[in-house]
Formats: sequence, C-alpha cells, structure tokens
Amino acid sequence: MTKSLSLIAALLVSLPMAARAENPAEQFMSTWDLDGNGTATLAELEEMRADVFTSFDANEDGVLDLEEHAVFDEARANDVAGYEGKRREQMQKMADGMRMEATDANGDQQVTLAEFQSSTVKWFTQLDKNGDGGITMEDFAMKPAQ
Repeated sequence: MTKSLSLIAALLVSLPMAARAENPAEQFMSTWDLDGNGTATLAELEEMRADVFTSFDANEDGVLDLEEHAVFDEARANDVAGYEGKRREQMQKMADGMRMEATDANGDQQVTLAEFQSSTVKWFTQLDKNGDGGITMEDFAMKPAQ
C-alpha cells in the first residue's frame, strides 16, 4: 500500500475515534503533536500538513483540485460534526485553517503543496494563543461564559 493510501486509510479509521475525543484540544494534540511531548511545533504542523495534503491528492499531481478539496472539506466537516456548542466552534476554527480560502494563495481554485504549506505559519500563529512558539493544551483553554 502506498504512503498516500496508508494515510487515507488511517484518516478514515481515525475519524470516528476522533469524534469521540473528549475535546478538540485532545483531538488536535493527538494528531499534530507528532513526538507526543505535549507541544505541537511549527515543524510538526508543516510535516503533518504535507502528509495531509498528500493523502487528499488522489491523482498525485501535486495539486488539490476542486474535487479533491471537496473530499478534504468533507473529512474536516466530519471532525467538526463530532462536537457541539463552544467545542464545535473551537474545532471549526482549527478546521478553517485548511479550507481552500485559507490556502489558495493565488485564487485559482487549485491548491499546490507550496500554497498549502505557505499558510502553515499563519495557522500556527492563530492556534498558538499565548505566543510561546508551541501549541499546547493551554492554547485551547476555553474562557468561562461571561
């Protein structure tokens, strides 16, 4: 099985399990903190995003076209659907960092790996709420309702 097919299979198997995660922070950290040390770094996000891109590039042409991106959108929507209320809003914000509008730098409705990766820093910065250079569970702490 190719790396792409292996990753797609892993993603499809993990979706139901991910939906059962206690909260979006746990889901994010279990996926993006590649070395499991409690901090997701920019390098880890870049590495994982490259793998994610490859897994949805079905024809392996180095571009996510509209059809491939629709499959990617559906996978992210399934992740978001596993939550309700504030947790759903939090998960949606994480998922939004990979939508076409956030990654298609030239607006041609085709996302290259370079475009996809170029938006990683902005996504990382949005998720690193305390600006300490790493994403941890603290960055996902929800403020109590006022």
